[in-house]
Amino acid sequence: MSRIVRVESLLKEEISLIIQKDFRSNLGLISITGIKISKDLANATVFYSHLGSESERKKSLEKLNKATSFIKKKLGKNIRLKRIPSLTFKLDHSLERGSNILDKLKSFE
Repeated sequence: MSRIVRVESLLKEEISLIIQKDFRSNLGLISITGIKISKDLANATVFYSHLGSESERKKSLEKLNKATSFIKKKLGKNIRLKRIPSLTFKLDHSLERGSNILDKLKSFE
């Protein structure tokens, strides 16, 4: 397993724990679906899914973007990396699309 894959996995696990412990009541039902990190390990895009209305999704994205420095600081305390990457949060629509496809398939039965 390459170093990038290991770091992505570690970041996914740690960010999930941080959100679960510190932000669960403020953000609603959020789960981290993936991390894409640059080759130089300086930047990481955090993909997350959110169950809720469109306005709740926008609010959660705003809150996550405001909390990036806090999350980065917590990551620095919890994991050992030379440099903690800059975080960018993006909403992942894949679970929603998958659910829509399943609903369409069920309607054909």
